[in-house]
Amino acid sequence: MWRYASLSILAVAALTGCQLFNKPAPAPPPPPPPQTTAAPEPPATPPPPPEPAPVPAQKPAQVAATAPIAAPPPGPDPKELVGLDFDQTQHLLGKPTKQEEKPPAKVWVYDGTNCDLTIFFYADINTQQFRALTYEIKHHQATEGTDDQCLAQLMQGT
Repeated sequence: MWRYASLSILAVAALTGCQLFNKPAPAPPPPPPPQTTAAPEPPATPPPPPEPAPVPAQKPAQVAATAPIAAPPPGPDPKELVGLDFDQTQHLLGKPTKQEEKPPAKVWVYDGTNCDLTIFFYADINTQQFRALTYEIKHHQATEGTDDQCLAQLMQGT
C-alpha cells in the first residue's frame, strides 16, 4: 500500500511541477505612452530700431550765435612727472625755486604766478638714483584752473 500511495504522491507532484513550468510568462508591461511636448515657441523678433531724428541741412543762426566757446586745449599731464630723475625734471621745468631735504625725500618747489608745484623725489632701492614719486599742485585761488594748465605755465617759465 505504501507503494501505491508513494506513486500517487509522486505522480501528483510531477503533474503539479509540470504545470508550474508550463505556465506562460507574464506579459511585459505596456510601454508608457509617448509624451508629446509642445515645440518651444521661437523668440519674438525685436522691434525695429527707432528712426533717427532728422538733421537740418544748416544750423539755425540763433544756435550758431549762442554756441559755447571752445576751451583751450589741456596742457601736459602732471602724472608724467612721476618717474623723472633730477636732470629730466630740470630739463622739463627749469631750475626749481627752492630745494629742500626731508629725509628720505628730496623736495623741489616751483613757484608760478597762479600755482605752486612741489615734487617729491625718493631714492630707487636698486639704483640709489632719486626719482619723482609724487607731486602736489596748489592753486593760489580756488577757481584758478586745472593742474595741467598749471604745469604748462611752469614749463613756459611764467
